[in-house]
Order: sequence, then structure tokens, then C-alpha cells
Amino acid sequence: MAKNTPNNPFLTSGYVSKEYFCDRENETKKLSSALYNERNVVLISPRRIGKTGLVKHLFSEIKIGEAYCIYVDLYRTMNMRDFVECLGKAIMGNCGSASARERLMKALQSLRFSFTADAITGVPEIGVNMVGESESSLSQIFAYMENSNKPVYVALDEFQQIKKYPETNVEEILRSYIQHLRNVHFIFSGSQKHIIMDMFSSAKRAFYQSAQTMQIDVIPEDSYYDFCRKHFENHKQKLTQEAFHFLYESLFAHTWYIQSVANRLYEWGTSTITIEEIQKAIRVLVEENSFNYQNYCRLFTTNQLNLLKAIAKERVISEPSSHDFIAKYNLGAGSSVRNAVKTLVENEFIYEDNGKYSVYDRFFGIWLAM
Repeated sequence: MAKNTPNNPFLTSGYVSKEYFCDRENETKKLSSALYNERNVVLISPRRIGKTGLVKHLFSEIKIGEAYCIYVDLYRTMNMRDFVECLGKAIMGNCGSASARERLMKALQSLRFSFTADAITGVPEIGVNMVGESESSLSQIFAYMENSNKPVYVALDEFQQIKKYPETNVEEILRSYIQHLRNVHFIFSGSQKHIIMDMFSSAKRAFYQSAQTMQIDVIPEDSYYDFCRKHFENHKQKLTQEAFHFLYESLFAHTWYIQSVANRLYEWGTSTITIEEIQKAIRVLVEENSFNYQNYCRLFTTNQLNLLKAIAKERVISEPSSHDFIAKYNLGAGSSVRNAVKTLVENEFIYEDNGKYSVYDRFFGIWLAM
């Protein structure tokens, strides 16, 4: 059983409890209200900004008996079979009793479940194998949830992944079932803004205007500072507002990267956390990942790598194909730069937000700018 008190309060993965979750009060209320009032939600944010933590926080706040809450991570799914098996596994993992599991297995005749324990940790593991057709299995899953004795809330994380499936009609199939459900409500979350927005805002797409849109922004600096300061004070460490401001600005207020630095500072136990200590922690984290970054660089063309380095040095650039920017960094032809931007955005090495471009991985950006 997972413990509820972590050794380090600055989590870099997973969700423990609201004590180790910063702010997001308004977002939690909006999501909760939408689901309670039977609206599906599209939840959009860059990767590692905190949308998964928000969903898990929301589900932990929903009172037992109020609804069934099911979280499904689609990031590693490759096709419809993976989707169905992943959803089936998540539902089975939500069954609290042996009798509930037995009812589920009877309802889902086209799925075969196995139960084992991890050889090292002893943690129970659920295996799922689909023995029928994808659509038949999907129909059984949705029928089971629809007939539940209380509402079912399903979070499909990294929902844009279904665009990569080899099957050409996945959106149409899912929409044909979801539009008729009255007891099941969905959070479709995604990090590739241009893809998932198109899925729900284009009149040509199956999910057109079928869900409320919510975009998750960064945590406000004052709220984040109070959160960090209190946990450091409990550890007899002092974090000044000036030092935190430097951390917040250096990492674009990006949640996971701030958590990673704070985690190291907490580990080191320095009595007073200064800007110099923060710089040291950032440097250590960047250096630890330098081997990965060197491998990244082998993936890029010369034009792409030069563009990445130029953006990293500027931190944020509004017009990467402008004459002045190209000339400053000797990036070559404008058409080559535009093609490089398109490719790097699609592969999530560059993040675009309202016409502003930056290196997606904040530590990678610092490494490139060195």
C-alpha cells in the first residue's frame, strides 16, 4: 500500500494528497461543476504543467459514493486494441471488491483479465487481453459503465494519441458511443494543443463542439511561493520571495521543473535558499540529463539544431522566421526555418503558445543555451 507521507514534499511524479498539491482551486471547482452538471470537458495544457495532477486531485476530492472515477493514460497506446485494453484495465482497477470484479468480468465477455503480483514489489497487477473485436469490446465497456448504479467520470489523458492509431475511423466510433451515454461523463485531456483543439473545434471532426474547453495555465507565483515556503519552513529551511521569483522566472513557471529543483533543494537541506543555490540545483539537473540531450541532438538536422539553439538563447521568440532573427543566428533560408519550426512543434521540441515559441523541455533549453 502506498504511503500518504512522502519523504520529500516536492513531488515530481504521482499524486499523494491535497497537502502536496499546490493551488488549482478554481480549476478543480470548474471541472467538478462541469462533470456534476453532465458536461464533458476538454482539458488542455503543455506537458508537465500539472493537468494529470489536477485530474487526480479532482478525483481524490470527489466523495466516496458520489461517482466512480476512472483515469486512463493513453500516451503509450498505439491502436484501438490498446485503447480498449487500457480502458478495461482501468475499470477493473477501480473495482473495490471481489464481487464487483466478478460482475465486471461477466459483463465484459470479450476481455480476459489476469491477476498477478509484481515479482519485486509484490504490488498486485492486472493484465488484460482482448479476445473479441475492438468495437464489440468497446460496446460492452460503455454499456457496463452506463448501467452503473452511480455516475462514472472517465479521464482520457493524452487523448490526442488516438490520432496516431492506424484505424482511420477511431474518432467516429468513439463519438457514436459517447454521444448516447447519460451516466458517463468524460475529461479529454491533451498536451498537443493544435491537435486536440482541432478535434473539438473543427466542424469536419466527429467530436465537434461536444465538450466544454478548459485550458490550464501556470500556477500564480504568489500561491506557488506560499506552497513552497511552508514546506521548506517545516524542514527548517528559509526560501525568500526573491529567490523563488528567480526560480519561477528561470523555468517559465513550469510546474514539473520547479518541483524538480525544489525537490533537490529540500534534499540538500540548506538553511537559507539563495539564488546561487537555485542556480546550482538547476545546473546539477541539467548536467544529469546531458547524455539524453546529446542523443536528442543526433535526431535533428543541422537547420533544426541551429534553430533550437537560437530559440534557447532568446528564451522566447515571437517570429522565428523573421529576417532579423534569421540574420542574427545565421539560420539560412526563411523557408527552411519555417519547415524546421513546423517539424519541431509537431514533435514537441518547440512549444508554441499564442504565437510565441520556446524550447518545450525547459532544462534542455538551458543546456542548449550554454
